[in-house]
Amino acid sequence: MRFEQRMYAHVKFLEMMAELYANGFEDFFHRLMCSRYPDFIDVRTAGPLGDMSADGLSLHSRKLYACYGPQTFDPSEIRRKLNKDLSGAVEKRSGEFGTFVFVHNDRRGVHPVVASLLAEARDSMPSLQFEQMGSRRLWQEFMQLPQMAAEDVLGCEIPIKDTTFGIGMEDLVSLPS
Repeated sequence: MRFEQRMYAHVKFLEMMAELYANGFEDFFHRLMCSRYPDFIDVRTAGPLGDMSADGLSLHSRKLYACYGPQTFDPSEIRRKLNKDLSGAVEKRSGEFGTFVFVHNDRRGVHPVVASLLAEARDSMPSLQFEQMGSRRLWQEFMQLPQMAAEDVLGCEIPIKDTTFGIGMEDLVSLPS
């Protein structure tokens, strides 16, 4: 993509992120990751079984993704959600992953509580790796997509406009009659 297209896509991406909460955020995450990685499995809920504490799995990189996309961040709810997802993943999916990725929709960066919780989890579970994926990392993943896939994820065309540079009156030549 050219610079103008990237800037257009970035504005559309940020507009979309500002409106994505709960299931909408998870759906967006699934579309992005399925477009980006052929080994990504978008895990859906299955009645009483639920999703077994995974919103997504990457088979080859052995990453388990847990999405959290609230409309407003509440530190006690973040703590509850992350601990529930992590303990559930370790209990229900032991051996299926080596990295736990907490995916969130906070556009300003990771919440301080999340940073502390991930550091605590790293120290208490040294056999696992821990990562977070917020708006900036999602944008980086998005920018690796081919243009058609990027347009599918955004749900709109990324316009292409022909641009001409450096043409002045002195560059114009009269055509013979």
